[in-house]
Amino acid sequence: MLDRPGIHLRELARSLDIPLQSLSWHVEILRKAGLLASTRLGKFSALSVSGQVHTETLRDLALLDVVKNAAIIRVLQRRARSRSQVSGDLKVYPQALDPSLRSLFVRGLISRDPGRVEFEIGARMKEILVEFRDSTSGREERLLELLARDGLQPALLGRDGAKLEIEVNGARKRIRLSAQIVPHVVRVLGR
Repeated sequence: MLDRPGIHLRELARSLDIPLQSLSWHVEILRKAGLLASTRLGKFSALSVSGQVHTETLRDLALLDVVKNAAIIRVLQRRARSRSQVSGDLKVYPQALDPSLRSLFVRGLISRDPGRVEFEIGARMKEILVEFRDSTSGREERLLELLARDGLQPALLGRDGAKLEIEVNGARKRIRLSAQIVPHVVRVLGR
C-alpha cells in the first residue's frame, strides 16, 4: 500500500494472490492498529498507509491507479490531444474513454481549453507531481516514525531515489524491507 495508495481491496488481493476474505481480515487488524487508513470513494474504499497522503490526494491517486486513466495521462504528457487522437494512441474506441476523461477532468487532472478541442495535463496533476517530488524527506521521516511507533526499531540501510532499504527489529527477528516512498503511479508519470 506504500507503493499504491488508493488501491482497492480486490485489486490488492489480486496483486498479492491472496484470497479476498483472508486479506480483509489482515487489513482490518492493521486498520484497527492505526497502521492503515481506508477512505470511501463512491462504491469502494481506497486503502493507504496511515498519514501517507491527504484524503483529496488519495482520491486522485485512486483514480490514477486505474490503468486506462494512467494511460490517458501518459499520452497527454507528451502533448495536448483530442479525444479521437487519444483513442487512436491507446487503440480503443473513443466512447470507451468518455467515463475516464470525464473523471479525470472533474478532478482537475486533465484540462481542456474552451477554444480548442484538445485535452492536456491539468493543474491538479502538476500539483501532485510537484507535491511528491518535493516531499520525499518528509515521507521518509513519517514512514520511519510509523515503524518506530509500532515498536519495530527501524534502521535506514540505504536509499536509491524514492526506494528505501530499511531493517526492522521485531520481537523475534530482523527483517529487511524495501519501501517506495513515492507511489508507483507518480513515479511512472513523473518521468
